[in-house]
Amino acid sequence: MATRRQFLERLALGLAVAACQTHVAQPAEKAVYVGVETSATTGLSTASFFSASGSRVSSIYLGFRAHGFAQQGNHLVVFPRRPGNRFAIIDLGSFEILSVVTAPKDRHFYGHGAFTADGRTFLATENNLASLGGSIGVYELDRSARRVGEIDLPLAGPHEIVRAGPSDRFLIALGGLQTHPDYGRAAFNLPTFRSQVISLNFASGTFDAFDFWSGTEGVSLRHLAMDDKGRIYVGGQKKDMARARTAQVAWYVDGQIVKPIEISDLTDGYVSSVAARGTQALITSKETGRVVHLDGDNVLRSEEIDGASAAALGDPFGIVSGYGTLCIGEKRVGVRDGQEFDNHGLLIKI
Repeated sequence: MATRRQFLERLALGLAVAACQTHVAQPAEKAVYVGVETSATTGLSTASFFSASGSRVSSIYLGFRAHGFAQQGNHLVVFPRRPGNRFAIIDLGSFEILSVVTAPKDRHFYGHGAFTADGRTFLATENNLASLGGSIGVYELDRSARRVGEIDLPLAGPHEIVRAGPSDRFLIALGGLQTHPDYGRAAFNLPTFRSQVISLNFASGTFDAFDFWSGTEGVSLRHLAMDDKGRIYVGGQKKDMARARTAQVAWYVDGQIVKPIEISDLTDGYVSSVAARGTQALITSKETGRVVHLDGDNVLRSEEIDGASAAALGDPFGIVSGYGTLCIGEKRVGVRDGQEFDNHGLLIKI
């Protein structure tokens, strides 16, 4: 006999598929943004697409709790929130799921990935459940994805990965925490973990580690982005309160210069997402419900939204969301009943 949760999952899948088949046949407007809406009842997610006017162009039920995205041409990869073990590949021309790919039995995903410059391969942050070390899964993409290799990392807990400019150099935030899904979010190395950002040269499979930054003790670095000047914005979460003696959780990197971004009072120990484009960046915090606008380490302004979660920057507008509200430029869109928006969203180009 099916459990109540299984019944709800099947019902949600049926309703979502029916809605999508009706809704996406002839989209009235072009989608510019995709976000995650997650059910408060089942914990399962839908990828929701919105136009620049705030119209909901399409909604695609995923069957897992989703987190981050990566796009290349008409392919969109939707990654699960850790410790999920499935990701979906969506065709942005038809708004259909092409395939759902499952991780090897001894791996789970950390919610993020990035494409190589030629679009044929993407890299996904993974946890090695045997060693509890961090790794990068390497996947070749067609209508589905085939795992063709992996790259071991120097620390545990890799989270967000982004491609740094036109070459196949990638930046990875290594959170440093050793975890296993059998033990929930408990970290086995909490009193001793360190966290850092590394640069991966994909062609050679080698990487360079940024120095451990003063003030990151007890902080797990999670999210990062690079603007068009090559400046890097990094956000983390305070995890070991005994060692995280300051409230600092955000940093700015310009070449060899590393500076703390003085927004501790606006983040309360947690950066939910980071986005950058041109010469500006956005940092959000679910803890305070604030969105902070930056140019380098210069704070331009901050604003409040209902539990700020996701941020995306593009031309000509910025997009941010909270748990219940999505702001696309000056447009405000409410979340569907019984849902909430997740940490991440993506400005897409179709």
